[in-house]
Amino acid sequence: MTSNAQFPMIETDVVIIGAGPVGLFAVFELGLLDLKCHLIDILDRPGGQCAELYPEKPIYDIPAWPVISGHDLTERLLEQIAPFNPEYHYNRMVTGLKKQDDGSFIVETDENERFHSKVVVIAAGGGAFQPKRPPVPGIGEF
Repeated sequence: MTSNAQFPMIETDVVIIGAGPVGLFAVFELGLLDLKCHLIDILDRPGGQCAELYPEKPIYDIPAWPVISGHDLTERLLEQIAPFNPEYHYNRMVTGLKKQDDGSFIVETDENERFHSKVVVIAAGGGAFQPKRPPVPGIGEF
């Protein structure tokens, strides 16, 4: 983790890494406990893989919904968590996570943001949507 003391610290109760369905639902559950959440996601919008890869594909394994699309699931979750006023940080990747002596955490992003929170929820799902090069020498040339 790099030292970014020159950048202001964002104080919050919870940092959620990932704004897909699990991260969004975590906001709801934590909001019921009156905890303020900030979500960090590498994508440019909420919904994770449901919104990015198959927004119109039917999903059959969501409780209370016999069938729902990824887009509609995301919209319903956003509606459900709106009263809790979460803060979103899109187009960012977490680059550092360090537990402090008092048990709290410092989370850093590739946009030089720093978050201080009591809790970190990792709801990263399938992981970052970035090209992953195979470990082949000289692969960059291809």
